[in-house]
Amino acid sequence: MIRVENLHKEFDGKEVLKGISIEYKAGECSLIIGASGSGKTVLLKNLVGLHTPTSGEIWYDDKAFTTLKEKQRKELRKEMGMLFQGSALFDFATVEENIMFPMDFFTDWSKEEKLDRANFCLKRVHLENANKKYPNELSGGMQKRVGIARAIALNPKYLFCDEPNSGLDPTTSIVIDRLIQEITQEYNITTVINTHDMNSVMEIGDKIGFIYQGQKLWEGSNREILKSDCKELNDFVFASNMAKQLRALMK
Repeated sequence: MIRVENLHKEFDGKEVLKGISIEYKAGECSLIIGASGSGKTVLLKNLVGLHTPTSGEIWYDDKAFTTLKEKQRKELRKEMGMLFQGSALFDFATVEENIMFPMDFFTDWSKEEKLDRANFCLKRVHLENANKKYPNELSGGMQKRVGIARAIALNPKYLFCDEPNSGLDPTTSIVIDRLIQEITQEYNITTVINTHDMNSVMEIGDKIGFIYQGQKLWEGSNREILKSDCKELNDFVFASNMAKQLRALMK
């Protein structure tokens, strides 16, 4: 579980996050949604330690992440997986080498152990025998699956996904969503996803936090979101054609 308590973040005196409190539970896909500039990306970067909060606390189970020393943070980061927007694979490295990168950085495993783990992760994302391919030989969806394989290489307790469906067609987006959901439930991972994709919200949104101008205005499940009386959330949600269709079906 991850617990955020009264989180504030300022840049050059401008407050970007304004007292956000929220919990993310193991075995659930928790989504952060909001318009561009709302603060959702800043929140995600605070969660993983790329930003330091101005005030407030972030807890990983019983560990106060915001007060840990760097050595302790490094130990905790071994339990985190990250799926970056655009996959962020190393072009000069093979699929196998990309997946082994966090193992090289965080473990003292033998080469055989790393290869075994890489093969396991590739099988889990349905990319057997892609070991020696390079990223430019893969489709966008396949690159995302390699990114997921790398993110779970160290068997993380916490998984963070930044716009995992960016640049993908709707069909491939559904494949990626369902794969993230399966892995989350199968390994009881605490998964936090930063997205603006309403298809993802409705497909896998066990818990959704809506950020508006740096504040958390609403939280709930994908079953509850279409019944919200939060005007700002409704304006955001029903801006998409899919959501308009869903609302029409509910009438």
